[in-house]
Amino acid sequence: MESHVKSALFLYVFETEELIKQVVENPFGSHITPVSMQLFLDNPVHYLLQINHVVIAAPLHAIKSVLTLAMELDFSIGIIPTSKQKDLKNCYDLPPKTDAALDLALQENAQIMDVILCNKQLLVFKAAIGRLPLIDAPININPVQAASNALQRLIGLKLLPFQFTAASGKKITTAASGCMIIQRHERTLASRLISHDSSLTDGMISMVITAPISITDYFTFLYQTFRCRGQRKRIPSSIGYIKSPTITIETNLPLEVAIDGEKTTQTPLHCETIPSAVRVNVGERLRQPTKNSKESDERIEIKSLPAGKELVKAGKRRIPFFSYASEDRFRDLFLSLRDDAKIQPTYLVLMVLSTMLAAVGLYLSSSAVVIGAMLLAPLMAPIVALAMGLLRHDTKLSKTSILTITVGILIALSAASLISLLFPHKPITMEMQARLNPSLLDLAVAIVAGVAGAYTKSHKEILQSLAGVSIAVALVPPLAVAGIGLGMGDLAFFGKAFLLFSTNLIGITLAATITFRVLGYSPVVRDKRGLAFVALLLVCITIPLYLSYRNLVETTVIEKNWQQERFLINDKYLIVQRADLVQQREKDLLFVRVLVREQLTRKDLNQLRKKIESNFTDALDIRVQTIFIP
Repeated sequence: MESHVKSALFLYVFETEELIKQVVENPFGSHITPVSMQLFLDNPVHYLLQINHVVIAAPLHAIKSVLTLAMELDFSIGIIPTSKQKDLKNCYDLPPKTDAALDLALQENAQIMDVILCNKQLLVFKAAIGRLPLIDAPININPVQAASNALQRLIGLKLLPFQFTAASGKKITTAASGCMIIQRHERTLASRLISHDSSLTDGMISMVITAPISITDYFTFLYQTFRCRGQRKRIPSSIGYIKSPTITIETNLPLEVAIDGEKTTQTPLHCETIPSAVRVNVGERLRQPTKNSKESDERIEIKSLPAGKELVKAGKRRIPFFSYASEDRFRDLFLSLRDDAKIQPTYLVLMVLSTMLAAVGLYLSSSAVVIGAMLLAPLMAPIVALAMGLLRHDTKLSKTSILTITVGILIALSAASLISLLFPHKPITMEMQARLNPSLLDLAVAIVAGVAGAYTKSHKEILQSLAGVSIAVALVPPLAVAGIGLGMGDLAFFGKAFLLFSTNLIGITLAATITFRVLGYSPVVRDKRGLAFVALLLVCITIPLYLSYRNLVETTVIEKNWQQERFLINDKYLIVQRADLVQQREKDLLFVRVLVREQLTRKDLNQLRKKIESNFTDALDIRVQTIFIP
């Protein structure tokens, strides 16, 4: 059971005068002397001659005046909040009911607390500068209301130049939408972000800095904030954190500073801590032993804040939809992509082996062997590196990637041509035919694979999935088919297969570039010419792909219509079981499988040929396979 003070002053204003009787007749045996607030402020020493505890029920500005006097005259304070003082209740963890608040206010075990002064003005809850994305909202805010407020605060949101100077002398020049100095309590989102590292008695100021560098970053921060309502030991992205005995905040133009909800001063703002300055009766959750301020180290976490070129960009316009990033932030990925872009011995060896394996697998019409070649193929890495080079306008990375890709293409074509010369009489297989009719569907595969490749490369934990991406997009097999076409001297064969490879190359590059942009790898200052060139190539290549896709659809319709077709040829019934229309050496070739009950003569076959040709406008070669049925 808590003990209570033997005597105390009760300071009241006109609005709280009705509490006098309840406080004076308290059940705890404390002798109370009621004094109006104005009389006390006129002559505080007179009323504190034999009393060292004060209970107050008054507006916040009056409470601040009493706290200031408590620093000078060394008396403890108990607070009885009114029903409208929700922030005051949250700040000191005060009970909502008057009886319980009176009990707490009269207890004699007051908590020693630091005091924060901002431009010599006492801070009780918080000091805010600029626009803050909901970190000043209560922890129990309704999600629907939070989403609505978040959208409203997003309109016109800009990052402004700030300079922060800590007690150690370290200066942080950055851009931010706003910042907030927080007096520790438990019921706001901001306080929950740093509750694991703040204290009422550590002699430190805790400040959070909000700097969402894009709209996507803004909503990512909101998600991270609401995902974990409890205490968290990691500061969310787009948030900076400074903990220091003194902090000076400077801006290019004066910005208003709202201290405890009232705009009372402007930047520059100098904030300082007075350790163990007052004694206040607070709720049980805030009680803690007094710390030696020397034991608390200054802490500065600013990795998520704009710096360098990012800072220049941030100060010129509203935040973009997607993030932009410095190379320092993603250095490991950039170093990895630069290695991928270089011509290395392993790359050359794997290109030769994968192409030869793919060519043999194509001649064997073996899907397993072709898939093995896809796994060996190293082409995906320089293509993804090229995408990053185009996005960041890194001329050296782009040129190196293009050279590596070009060398890989020449090696693949040469190796496949050599294989075709070793097997001059091998027929064209279905595996080869499958890569001679690229269409918009192949472009769709390339785009999805490009997205997957860039996403996989940017996340180390799923990097093993890159093999699956290589299988999905199949870069080497069409190159091998194109090389076989060169070896046979068939330029049309070569052109169709190389069109499929070009589709994959351009689709992957453009999709990977856009994916890196969405993931925030774009530079602050970038040139869009490289990306526009790839987009132009994509538009150009889409034309033959569309024509090929239309031919594919027409062929599929014809083949489907011909299935189970019946003919009466010279009083003999023929049933078309299957029809496959393919192109070889610029000619249409129709493979027809028919079911017959009687032997077909040459006259019957000629009649069948005429029947078939009557359904086509172009000349075609016909191959008929007859199957006798009883």
